[in-house]
Amino acid sequence: MGLPPIVTGVSPKEGPPGTRVTIRGENFGNGPDDIIGLIICNSDCLLSAEWVSSNKIVARSGPGKSKGDIVIITKSGGKGSCTVQFRGYHETIGPLKESAVWVDESHLTGLGRHRALIPSSYQQDDPLGLSVENAVKKYPEEELQELFPESNGELGSENFSPSWFLLQHHHSTGFDDLKAGLSFLKRRVEAQKEGQISFLKTHAGSVIEQMDTLMTLKNVVEENKTKYGPDMTASVENSILNAKTEAGRLFDDVLKRKEQADGTRNALGILQRFRFLFHLPSTLDKNIQKADYDLVINDYARANALFGQTEVQVFKRVLQEAEQRILNLREVLQEKLQQYPASLEEQKKIIRNLTNLESPNDPAWLCIAGQYKHCSQILFQCKDKYLSLEQEEIVKSGPARGKRSNNLLLPSSNSAESSSNTTPGRVTFLEELNDRFISVFPELWKLGQAYFGGELFVRADTLKKEEFKKMVLDVVTIFSQLIRAALIPHTLDRQSPHRAQFGIWQAFSGIFADHEGMGSWFVLCLRTVRTCYAELLTLELPVEALDAIRDLLHDLRVHCMRNLLMQAAENISHLANQESWKLVFIESHGSITQLPHVFETQVIECLQLVKETVFQSEQRETNLMENASVLSDLNLLVQKLLFSFARSTERLSSSDQDHSEDSTREMKLLLGLSNCQYTMLHILPRFKDHWNKLGYPDLTAAIQAARDLLEKTEDRLMEAYLEEKVEPLIGIVEPSMYAGRFDWNKNLPITNDIRPYCKEIIMNMIAVHAEVAQVSPSLVPRILERVVREVAAELGRLFSCVNKFSDSGALQASADISALSRACLNVGKNPNETRLPFSEAADMIPPLTTPESIESHKRILVNFEERMKFQLFCLDIN
Repeated sequence: MGLPPIVTGVSPKEGPPGTRVTIRGENFGNGPDDIIGLIICNSDCLLSAEWVSSNKIVARSGPGKSKGDIVIITKSGGKGSCTVQFRGYHETIGPLKESAVWVDESHLTGLGRHRALIPSSYQQDDPLGLSVENAVKKYPEEELQELFPESNGELGSENFSPSWFLLQHHHSTGFDDLKAGLSFLKRRVEAQKEGQISFLKTHAGSVIEQMDTLMTLKNVVEENKTKYGPDMTASVENSILNAKTEAGRLFDDVLKRKEQADGTRNALGILQRFRFLFHLPSTLDKNIQKADYDLVINDYARANALFGQTEVQVFKRVLQEAEQRILNLREVLQEKLQQYPASLEEQKKIIRNLTNLESPNDPAWLCIAGQYKHCSQILFQCKDKYLSLEQEEIVKSGPARGKRSNNLLLPSSNSAESSSNTTPGRVTFLEELNDRFISVFPELWKLGQAYFGGELFVRADTLKKEEFKKMVLDVVTIFSQLIRAALIPHTLDRQSPHRAQFGIWQAFSGIFADHEGMGSWFVLCLRTVRTCYAELLTLELPVEALDAIRDLLHDLRVHCMRNLLMQAAENISHLANQESWKLVFIESHGSITQLPHVFETQVIECLQLVKETVFQSEQRETNLMENASVLSDLNLLVQKLLFSFARSTERLSSSDQDHSEDSTREMKLLLGLSNCQYTMLHILPRFKDHWNKLGYPDLTAAIQAARDLLEKTEDRLMEAYLEEKVEPLIGIVEPSMYAGRFDWNKNLPITNDIRPYCKEIIMNMIAVHAEVAQVSPSLVPRILERVVREVAAELGRLFSCVNKFSDSGALQASADISALSRACLNVGKNPNETRLPFSEAADMIPPLTTPESIESHKRILVNFEERMKFQLFCLDIN
């Protein structure tokens, strides 16, 4: 409803009927059709009104007299008010002034038979014979009207007031002049009385002629009475009647045609005068076809205002036809209001039109209810579409595919085979569901806000606020539950009676089994929902609606964290497939493969991605860093992530397959040991620094557990390597020792040198030393120590099996053991043990008792050190 009209100015301020009046003010309507009433001095002047703008109207005054208000009535603002008035008066019509009414001119007839009236003589002289030219200022007419409300100062008027006349024309005339004027008026009246007698005297001849004429006329009448009888006019009357009858017969057809022409002319005049009403049905049809509903409503309202109370049957029939078209238009608009999608402005326009058409229902609330139903339908339709696609894919792929179906691996197109380059169907489902939700839900919310804010041209029912809030929560809940059913079904209540309506998606055994980078799809899903959440925050929704999406985001973030870490662990566990066994030399450590660095890169990238997408809380999201359950899961998942590298390393190093010439099993075991050691010494500490920079909580427990597992892996790899190297080495000691049927109890020639089996043992240990030092020098002491101890144990066993030593046999055995002890002086010594590795074997040999044997023993050792100086240097780990 607009503001009421206000009239603040009028020009001119007075005038006779038909005066062109310019009216100024405010709120005069939106157009000519908005003006439904114009009253000037209690007279309806609407037919002459000409709308110029919302601040100006031009009209002609009516027959109203005296002062009165100017009132404007509009559809949009109702009845208005005014701050000014217009005075209407009736002029005295002279003989030369055009007039649409009869003017009595009898008082203008001059005395005398042949006297002509001079037009200029009609100027009324002052009855007092006084001049009014000296009047400087006229008496205000408004005060005269207040003093004499029922009178005026016109000489010829029935309500003539002498006091009004004197104040109007002689308010500044002196008293003496007024007395002289009174004397003049009395003389004039007396002169007018005497003028009748003098008139007869002056025209005595004419009067006598008239008397003679009358006598002659009398004589003729008497003669005719004698001649034609007392009824002298009977024959004349009969002649006149006969003439009339004959004239009627002659002109009957002409008169009938004239009557028909007059009737036709009158009908055309009525049609022309009321052409707006008679053309109203066809005008409404044309405007309805053009969808110009505002013009239709304005025309119908104008017709009702002008002819709504008419008793003319023709007008009533025309109005009934127009009303039927309005009823049909109302039905069309109601159907159009339920058509979606539609913009908010279009819906507002339709609601306004239905309100103006006085729809019996509340069109705004019907639109809100329809929008709510439409929102729910398109969300469920999206779910049904992708569920059917999943079923089609399962049918095409067969039972084997169905058993390992991935709940996110649905075809986003009609292709039968999914590829790692295609977007999983359920991700496409989420994107389309989000697009549909964002396209319709804000319109529902804005429509409701406009309804309760009074912007939909209807009076809002405040009792429906709770019902509208429930609609909003229902739509948001449907959106949230559909996403949960598709991505994180474990978060839904399986016992809920409404569980099935959100979709039962195919279960899966391996997350993204057919799509590499499964965590990235969850990241995309999370970003999509976050975009939707940010859009909803701008709408100022109820807290309950925002909480539903925030809880969904919380569960998606936790699920995304788990999947990212699980995917990284899965990728790391398959690093063995990427191993090329190309050595990378580290100056401070030795040689490793690319595996530790790939492991480090993947872990850091994964944690960086988890931090940016999961733990980086955006607007009004929960802080996962403060959730103890989430932190516990994070610690456990990081621990599994680190464990996967140890298991991958052990599995790769222990594999018996794909051994090339450059990557034997022994080399793989050594590289696995080196990788484990490098990871424990360098990579795990770097992980701690990276996590601290990223703001993660303390993960020392996970690092320590990974270190313990790597140490156990290292021990197992060490045992496997020693098994590969030591067993062949030990296995050749006994055959080499007893080659040529050697016997320790025989008298042996003095050779001044150790036996060949000792040299073979030393050379094999040098080979082990060279192989280990080539990969990781830090492993040499540990591995050689184990080799020496195993060799010493084997020699102890062999010497314990000798029944008896001859003197020369004892000398040779003692020299062999002493040479091996000298060669392994800095290798096999364990600081936790007091005895040397070869002490057990030495105890099995009889001691040397003669000076000759002791001297020979020394000479053999000197020769050994001289001859095998280079070999001893190779075994010196210091």
